[in-house]
Amino acid sequence: MASLRSGAQVATVPLDKLGTDFERGEVRFDGLTLPGRSFNLRVFVDEPGANAQTPTEGNPHYLGTQSFFGAGTEHGELDPGARNRQLEPTQIKLNVTDKLRAFIRQAGKKNVPITVVAVDRDGNEIPDPGLSFEGLSLVTS
Repeated sequence: MASLRSGAQVATVPLDKLGTDFERGEVRFDGLTLPGRSFNLRVFVDEPGANAQTPTEGNPHYLGTQSFFGAGTEHGELDPGARNRQLEPTQIKLNVTDKLRAFIRQAGKKNVPITVVAVDRDGNEIPDPGLSFEGLSLVTS
């Protein structure tokens, strides 16, 4: 299980295998464990230097934001009650259909990185948000 770092490239996607003829596009976080703190995770495609200042409005590389609601204190530690609950890994799906389709149309056929940036509610970057997951994938159907 990997621990996510903000600004990390977490996957590479071969656009030539996706095409644009799909009904739904999703970024899937597999085997995710509940974080201690709450934060937003911004997902970018082909934007390897993404950080908290990278624009989301009007940016064709921005796919979407997934919000995570932590099971702990504002500083990220699990509260005592959460430690006693079983925190099973889960899968979270972020719908990126329209933005992914638009990006593929303008980007052409190449391999592109997926980069994620963790930010707090004020937009400040969180270098280590305390999120662990087994993998991230981009799935179309």
